[in-house]
Amino acid sequence: MEDLQSIKKRIDSAGNLQTIVSTMKAHASSNINQFQNAAFSSMNYRRILDMGLYIVLSKDNDLNITEKQKEGSTISIIFGSDHGLAGRFNERIASFALKEIQQKEEDIIIVVGQQVFSRLERDLKILETLTVPQTREGITAMVQKLLFEIDQLMEQKSIKEIILYYNKPSQDSVFEEETERLFPLDLKKVEGNQIGWESNSIPTYLMDKETIISDLIQQYFFITLYRSLCYSLASENASRLASMQAAEKNIDERLDELNAAYRRQRQNQITEEINDIVSGFKAIKKSTGED
Repeated sequence: MEDLQSIKKRIDSAGNLQTIVSTMKAHASSNINQFQNAAFSSMNYRRILDMGLYIVLSKDNDLNITEKQKEGSTISIIFGSDHGLAGRFNERIASFALKEIQQKEEDIIIVVGQQVFSRLERDLKILETLTVPQTREGITAMVQKLLFEIDQLMEQKSIKEIILYYNKPSQDSVFEEETERLFPLDLKKVEGNQIGWESNSIPTYLMDKETIISDLIQQYFFITLYRSLCYSLASENASRLASMQAAEKNIDERLDELNAAYRRQRQNQITEEINDIVSGFKAIKKSTGED
């Protein structure tokens, strides 16, 4: 049976762990709001871009500039996390990507997050691994870096398509796996949305059509990557929050067990001490009576 000192050390250790878990839970909760707000803002901007594309495309139906090439490399970008303690966040997106990706020799894999990289490196040939931004401010810099990498690759070789893989917050569960085609842009889908302009005056444009479409598509690439990263970060923190809540519950239960064990052991020790005192008193009384 453990002595009181050993049990007390375990109680102190569990208490320290409880403090760490509570801190991580609060941090994850704060991050969820931060990244969900960023994703919501990006959705509003994306809506403006869709409206702009609709206005430009409503002039005619020439969508050849976005037709998918039959030959070329596929770029797959997989979003995960750098840090652990996030439940099955990385395992699920890694498993999802492995099922979806049939990598050919010319295909390119870019991974964002060391944790998901470690789960993919044995099965995929990964060109580059990038670190995950930990703040809303860092997302823009990361997206710009990704766009630079994409531009470099598109200059070096023919790119057939660019596919994104990420986790997205879900109402039914903590998160769900998502895939999205970044390139070529599906302008037919945008046109099919029949986005209406909010005012009675339909805007027009004076710039060359190809130039304005090119500019809008660049912004579309940026905001789509930005939104995907926000979704991934919000999902990561939601998964971490759920893990910390489960850990906190387990720690609370363990502390209850340890405190109960401490009280029992303390009571046993007190009982033994009382018995020793009584036995000693009886022995002294007996010895005195014999004298």
